Amino acid sequence: MTSKMTVAVLTGTAVLALASAVLAADVAAQIKARHDFFHEIGHAMKSSAEEVKGGAPSITNLQKYAAAIDSLAPKISTLFPAGSGPESGLKTGAKAEIWTKSAEFSQDAKDFVTAAHNYALAAKSGDINATKAALMATGKTCKTCHEAFRAEEH
Repeated sequence: MTSKMTVAVLTGTAVLALASAVLAADVAAQIKARHDFFHEIGHAMKSSAEEVKGGAPSITNLQKYAAAIDSLAPKISTLFPAGSGPESGLKTGAKAEIWTKSAEFSQDAKDFVTAAHNYALAAKSGDINATKAALMATGKTCKTCHEAFRAEEH
């Protein structure tokens, strides 16, 4: 092999290694962003549930939590790009079924968006009973998706 050829092969190998490292870092960033996003929704859901379980729930607090969930929910469908699941080799709570059953996942995500919006509307109305019912419905959509698409250990 000539020295020019050796340099070309080594350069190509270095470029591929760098590209692989960049892609791995990008996937890791996507997984972290997804984790942080769901942590934020989870916090608002947990805070909502705690508010409702208390003696006299504050509709103002529920409105704040519902608005946060409603604003975040539509972003779910953007958080699962190809290559960011278990096949990445990185730690993720996402099951492969998100990609292999994408129509089902998409429908579950849409159901959550609808439920979250209904929760926000109920909270805006000031009707505490309607708000509690809408919160419960939103929680059911979370559970449906978690059971099908979230890994137990993550």
